[in-house]
Formats: sequence, structure tokens, C-alpha cells
Amino acid sequence: MNTRPAAKRFVVALGLGAMFGLLCVFLAAQKQPELASLTHPIFWAILTDRILIGLVVALSGPFTRHPVLGFPYRPWLRGACMGAVVSLPLAAGAMSGPESPQLSLWVIFAATLLAGGLYGALIDLVATKVGGEGNALLAA
Repeated sequence: MNTRPAAKRFVVALGLGAMFGLLCVFLAAQKQPELASLTHPIFWAILTDRILIGLVVALSGPFTRHPVLGFPYRPWLRGACMGAVVSLPLAAGAMSGPESPQLSLWVIFAATLLAGGLYGALIDLVATKVGGEGNALLAA
């Protein structure tokens, strides 16, 4: 494995994103078992969304201060924000599904955003621990 901090951060963040994607599919399949099929489009939507969280978290590592507001950007907060924002399309897509007698569409929307934020925070914490953050990632 490459020993550069940015490479370590990318490998860890993408790997965790894939793991959380599979976990999320597993959890969603508890209510709807057909979602666990490799041919189901929701399987791929969930998996790619969570991998994308890993990618965005990996790319946001150099930012230790919020780029617009200027406050210190801790890894858990940076990851949570990135995870929730990346999860918005998946959550909005859940709103177009059929109403379930067990869960309202708003509960699914909120749970998707919350899970994305949680996954993003965890990914960023681990990726920062392994690969670092800030200017160290920008050095060759």
C-alpha cells in the first residue's frame, strides 16, 4: 500500500464507505428482503451512495476550517456534513416510493440522512486517524 497520507486516507475512506453500504443494504433488507438482490436497483443506489460518502470524505480531508464560515472543522463534523449532503438524493428518492404501513416516507427520509451523517462522521474519524488531515495531505 502507498505510504502517502492522502493515499491511506482514500483507501480507508472508500473501504469504509463500501462496508457501510453493505451494512445499510443489509439493514434495509430486514424490512424488504428483495433489496438484498444484486439485480435490484435500490441495492446499487444504496451501495454507491455510501461509497460516494467515502470519496467525498476523503477529498474533504485538507479542510480543517469551514471554507465559507471559517470555524474549525473537526473530523466528526466535517464527515457528518458530507455524509448527510451526499445522502440527500438517496433520501429524496425514498420519498417517491410507496407508502409503507410500518414506516412513513418522512421517517425513511430522516433515517437515510441520519445514517449518511453517522457513516460520514465515522469514516472521517477513522480516515483522519489513519491518513491525517489538513496540509499534510497536500504535500507530495
